[in-house]
Amino acid sequence: MIKNLRVVFCGTPQIGADILAALIEMPNVEVVKVISQPDKFVGRKKVLTPTVVKQLALQHDIPVIQPIKIGEAYEEIKSTNPDFIVTCAYGQFIPTKILEIPKIDAINIHGSLLPKYRGGAPIQYAIKNGETETGISIMKMVKKMDAGDYYVQEAIAIEPDDTSGTMFQKLGVLGARMIKKYLFKIANQEIQPIAQNEAEVTFSKNISTSEEMIDWNQTANQINNHIRALAPTPIAHTYLKSERYKIKSARLLRDDEFFATTLNIKKPGEIVAMDKEGIIIHTNEGFLKILEIQRPGKSMINAGLYFTNRLTDLRIGDVFGETMI
Repeated sequence: MIKNLRVVFCGTPQIGADILAALIEMPNVEVVKVISQPDKFVGRKKVLTPTVVKQLALQHDIPVIQPIKIGEAYEEIKSTNPDFIVTCAYGQFIPTKILEIPKIDAINIHGSLLPKYRGGAPIQYAIKNGETETGISIMKMVKKMDAGDYYVQEAIAIEPDDTSGTMFQKLGVLGARMIKKYLFKIANQEIQPIAQNEAEVTFSKNISTSEEMIDWNQTANQINNHIRALAPTPIAHTYLKSERYKIKSARLLRDDEFFATTLNIKKPGEIVAMDKEGIIIHTNEGFLKILEIQRPGKSMINAGLYFTNRLTDLRIGDVFGETMI
């Protein structure tokens, strides 16, 4: 019976910090080293900023390394003599020679119910595709992306108003609870890994800038899912007269909330009304109300200000997406 564990942890964003915090809190677990992505320049002032995982590690006096390529740190990782390598949203492929270092296993905390949504944006794609649930898979790491056998999975609901931001928070909490619950069970072989069904595999590649653009020829529900999936970052966008507008939040309109005249056929993306809450857009099927919008060169604002403050860069009859660059 294994009672003490040495862990090397690899992670970068907040969800990784949630898992690291859980490992630090666990009795009889020593996090011997943390590996995170290099510090980045952030904001308009380009302030060199450490990752949240690095910040947490340093608060607990855990040694941190930030290799450009993790393979360069092979000897340093090996010297820690870990029982586990645990990763969550690290951001690099880990070569096989490093995956073979730990005495027990190298495992990943992945934000989907594998084999669905392998890849770098599983939470975003689950929301974008209208899924009603997602979850955490604790899986064995192999050279092929997210293809290893999984030890355990737990599901969580995606609520209609969830964004990728809120789901990252919820999955961080779930993943932290699961690593506490299952790590020693994995170590003591109380849980046997299960092979993924390759026939059910789907992928979620990192979202490109072009994929952030709203397609107004979709239904209102699809567009709303797209906006939710990209909030709070990188934020969905659209074009009007070669100007790019960012749209952070919206909501679907019920049939009884807005009556559209049929005398004039409306185009998908056309602004058909404004009120104190926001801007109403006609889509290929149904109506969507924009709640938060960012004009070119300006800050994100409540879209209702177009009505109450009579802002003039957007007007009824304008069509989003009609002119793009």
